[in-house]
Amino acid sequence: MEKQLVKTLIITFLFVMGYMFVMQKYFPKQTQPTQPVQEADSAKTTQTQIDIVEGSEKLPEATMGNFVVTYSLSGGYVKKIFAKPYNEELPFKNIGLALDDINRKFTAKIKDDRIIFTSADGATKEFIFEGYLLKIKSSLPAASGLILFSNSLQGKNLEQPYQEVFYVQKESFRKINLAKIRETTMSDVEFSGVTGRYFCASLLKGSYSVKWLKEKENFYFILLSPSAEVSLYLGPQTKKTLQPFGLQGIVHYGFFHGIGVGLAWLLNSLYVVTKSWGLSIILLAVIVYLIFFPFTSKSTKAMKQTQAMQPRIAELNKKYKGNLQKINKEERELLQEYNKKMMGGCLPMLFQMPIFLALWQVLPKLTELKGASFLWIKDLSLADHAFKLPFPPPVDYINLLPIGMMITGVIQQKFMTPPSVSGEQKSMGSAGLVMSLMFGVILYNFASCLTLYWLVQNILTLTYQMRVAKARFHVKTPQVS
Repeated sequence: MEKQLVKTLIITFLFVMGYMFVMQKYFPKQTQPTQPVQEADSAKTTQTQIDIVEGSEKLPEATMGNFVVTYSLSGGYVKKIFAKPYNEELPFKNIGLALDDINRKFTAKIKDDRIIFTSADGATKEFIFEGYLLKIKSSLPAASGLILFSNSLQGKNLEQPYQEVFYVQKESFRKINLAKIRETTMSDVEFSGVTGRYFCASLLKGSYSVKWLKEKENFYFILLSPSAEVSLYLGPQTKKTLQPFGLQGIVHYGFFHGIGVGLAWLLNSLYVVTKSWGLSIILLAVIVYLIFFPFTSKSTKAMKQTQAMQPRIAELNKKYKGNLQKINKEERELLQEYNKKMMGGCLPMLFQMPIFLALWQVLPKLTELKGASFLWIKDLSLADHAFKLPFPPPVDYINLLPIGMMITGVIQQKFMTPPSVSGEQKSMGSAGLVMSLMFGVILYNFASCLTLYWLVQNILTLTYQMRVAKARFHVKTPQVS
């Protein structure tokens, strides 16, 4: 039985990993635009085409405060920006390109932290970088609109779910996934922009008319009838950097936002003490485990008591063999005695779900974890990548944390399913083993900050289960006359 179970687990693991590889290599996910629900009465749909010619020549670069900026003299705009503090190129491209200037030629002058573009007819455009704030000044009105930025719709699979367009209109803050956007024009917008996993781009608060446009494999954010000076936030999606501009509401952790804010605060507080994000995540897991330990203890003991009833039920079946009515009566009496305990042990576990769901939002999106190393983990925002394999993604690395999750999950199931249980409960235990393996496979390439937290929780729970497994639970069998 044990050998067969191990074989089943190994075959399941290899099948799922092979399936992931085949689907990613030969059947890449295609982004299909869908019609979003109308968000406001002022929404309109028009047809616009953008044709930005990509030249083969190398574009000039300049260091501007927090950024290394690549700019184009054809059109006079910022092609892309590289954030030095995070050692990463931001997902926002074609910044500040006026649709009327696509074919216009400019010269450029670098002065302090600004790029000054000048055309042959004397028109000027200035890009002024002040920290994470970009000011765009133009001497000519952009009658056809100003491309604030564009985003590729073919980003990394892990990043795509976090790409959302947000806007505030009539004091209502709304978000729409980037994949669901179609060409739409909106007026009387207080501020709007796009969020990614770690970075965002947003207009400062004011009154704007904006257009969202999807063309080919790009999303364009266009400002209509822009003023002579436009201010745009480009940078990390953190409250610390957004708050000075009144944009801290962009950081949102979903339905359990309040819990997420508390967990993020606690994690940051632990980092102040430990100076290690990895150690802070471990301590956070320990603190959350201790807070919910009474529920974990009650649930674990209830399951063990349920298991302890199995031999008693077997005795009743043997004692009253052939008397089905008597067996059913005695089993009902036995189960009624412990039914409340069983329910009381299971229901409190639901209290932990909001914490886990909030952490699911907080940890993978926490900008501070980007580039943070811990033990063999080079970047807590990525999978732990312990050992390189001679295979293409997604099986190009051995990730120890999800493997550890699978192992500890399997051991937990074995401890909670002793050999004496019935065949039905053995089947349930086998299902639990497969689920433990499947969770590890699903999270195999997830951010190591999340799998580290989960592994620590598994280890703490397993340690307690091992202790409970040594305890004996006595079940009083109803006296039969």
